[in-house]
Amino acid sequence: MMPWTFNVATDIGSRSEQQDRLDIVHSTDGRRHLVAVADGMGGLKNGAQAAQILVDVAAQHFAAHESGSAYTFLHNIFLAAHHAINDLPEAADSAVGTTGVLLSIDNQRAVWAHVGDSRLYHFRNSRLLSRTNDHSLRQLMLTKGLVEEGSSAAQSMQNQLYMRLGGEVLPEPDFNSADLQNGDVFLLCSDGFWQAVPSDEILTILGKCPNEQDVAQYLVAVARLRSGNRCDNISLAMAQWQDSTAQKYWQRLRLMLTGA
Repeated sequence: MMPWTFNVATDIGSRSEQQDRLDIVHSTDGRRHLVAVADGMGGLKNGAQAAQILVDVAAQHFAAHESGSAYTFLHNIFLAAHHAINDLPEAADSAVGTTGVLLSIDNQRAVWAHVGDSRLYHFRNSRLLSRTNDHSLRQLMLTKGLVEEGSSAAQSMQNQLYMRLGGEVLPEPDFNSADLQNGDVFLLCSDGFWQAVPSDEILTILGKCPNEQDVAQYLVAVARLRSGNRCDNISLAMAQWQDSTAQKYWQRLRLMLTGA
């Protein structure tokens, strides 16, 4: 059994309601884990309902311990959540939906998938190995070389998504996977976080406090301060694999520094 550390943090920002949802569930033997982050769309309570549906469906499917590949498992969660959102009474009169990102960890293998602009970052040895590409018009135009990163044209298209859960179009999640190593860190977040804190700054903060229990809350606080009075909902979940030797090292170091 690999020793994983999980941390979560959220902030309502300057919004009147928290429409992000997140959850982490574990198997009884500690070998399987599922992390889910959802960012509701649609305004009022509808976005929150849609996001809650995704994390609820994820937990239900995990508890059922479905056989088959992790890719099928994650895809089934997204499809089931999509249909459940469309079954909401509010969906007939308004565009109810959510974005979402899921991470499945099983022994020494991780598989992840996303819909919309909720993101996953995979760090290893103080570098970014990969991150998800948003299903936004901005990302599409950047990929095709039609706009430049940081341009006003690119920024204006950021919130225009071409894929989500809920609506007439079936979602087609993007997938990725990795064999795991000691020290791997996964960070899943809503756009309220990643629009405020770039990946190089995340790495810097992780390097300064690689195993602090409150690192997730610190990252959210940075995003909240950076975003000011127009701050979106912020949510992030972190998963880090650290073997017992490394854990004992950081515990001893903290004791030496704090004298506690």
